[in-house]
Amino acid sequence: MTTDPARSQPGALALAPRPVPGPVPAWAFPAGAGGTVPGGPATLRCDLPGRRLAAVRLVLDAGAGREPDGGDGVATLVARALLEGTEPGGGTALTAAFERLGASLYAAADLTALRIALDVPVTRLGPALELFSSVVREPALADSDVRRLVRERLEEIAQEDADPGSRAMRELRAVMFPEQARASRPTGGTPGSVDAIQGADVRAFYGSVVPAEATAVVAGDLSGTDADAALRSALEGWSTSGAALRTPDEVAPTTGPRIVVVDRPGSVQTYLSIGHGVPNRAHPDWPLLTVVSHVLGGGLTSRLNAVLREEKGYTYGVRAGLLRLRHCGLFITQGAVHTEVTADAVADALTELRGVISRGIDADECGASVRALADRAPAEYETARSVAAELADAAANNLGADYPRRYLDAVRTATPEEVSRAYAEHIDPEALTVIAVGDADQIREPLEKLGYATVTVSAQEAEPDA
Repeated sequence: MTTDPARSQPGALALAPRPVPGPVPAWAFPAGAGGTVPGGPATLRCDLPGRRLAAVRLVLDAGAGREPDGGDGVATLVARALLEGTEPGGGTALTAAFERLGASLYAAADLTALRIALDVPVTRLGPALELFSSVVREPALADSDVRRLVRERLEEIAQEDADPGSRAMRELRAVMFPEQARASRPTGGTPGSVDAIQGADVRAFYGSVVPAEATAVVAGDLSGTDADAALRSALEGWSTSGAALRTPDEVAPTTGPRIVVVDRPGSVQTYLSIGHGVPNRAHPDWPLLTVVSHVLGGGLTSRLNAVLREEKGYTYGVRAGLLRLRHCGLFITQGAVHTEVTADAVADALTELRGVISRGIDADECGASVRALADRAPAEYETARSVAAELADAAANNLGADYPRRYLDAVRTATPEEVSRAYAEHIDPEALTVIAVGDADQIREPLEKLGYATVTVSAQEAEPDA
């Protein structure tokens, strides 16, 4: 036996034992304090010590799901027109005004909400909210700006159609939702609907927004800052007088089985998108479905990637996840594969999707997915921006301010048995919708030979003339 000479000599420095790491405490999503602007939006204040950039997120109940008949895309154009400011052609001046405060303004629309975002140093929150107030209360929404934005949006649509991933997602929604459902059509509108939008349509839609149905979230290091007073000053007394917007539909997705080929002649790859409807985030099984999605396609060691990428070499990678809509969700597996192995890739993907029911999920892969989802939360919500965006999204979908915390708690306690049960209850591998964007002449017959479902072919739209 040897001894440390330094320890055996009289007067030697006594060293403390090497510390042993203990369990890492579970991270909790930051809590917020609710309030209300008199006659205006609900508010949520989330104090994040050390986050010197304040994030303001205003969510208005005016998403694409509330657009008028024939007005697909007007919500998206409203969001973009708001960034032009209070004077026609004032977008550059508005950006410069915010930049002088070190601030940035953004706006976007999805099916659920019209979202306006402000990021600003907490020391300049008050002046930035004053400027923000003028934008939301008195936007120009000028005809000249709208026509320019329409042209820009039409160019974007052409680019989206040229991207196989975007094209596959558009086709998936069009096939899974009935034609009358707003979710079946592109959120940003079609070329025909967008081209018909006028300035009056944009002003009418925004003029029908009900501020009292909105929620304003502010997050950051708010110590010493009266954020509540700044929000009240910016939004109190804001009103509109337009006709009520339509009530959004809640049409559920339909089930398969079905295979749809979107023809892209000469394509050397096929982009696959495989989907199935699931309940929305208010359902207690949503966290469990998130876990099973990660088991199947959440990383390079997931089941789908282990077979399609590592074993077979069909693809650089596939992924699986949940698309979040207000009234429902979609489980989606997607990725690009080599054209000549399209049918083989679909067959192997179906085998893995069926395998959750036939083989279940083991403790190791469930635990790994739970840790991946829960352990990344502190980094995922490191910034005030990400915290404010998540709280605002929960508000827009009527989930409650405590939803992010409840979701993470449910993920952490998920068991293999619960995850397998949720998958079997909500996802039928024999009723999937398979979208394949690729060369129909090469992939149609092999897909038909799978015997999974009837194969139909949808032509890829030609790009519009410049």
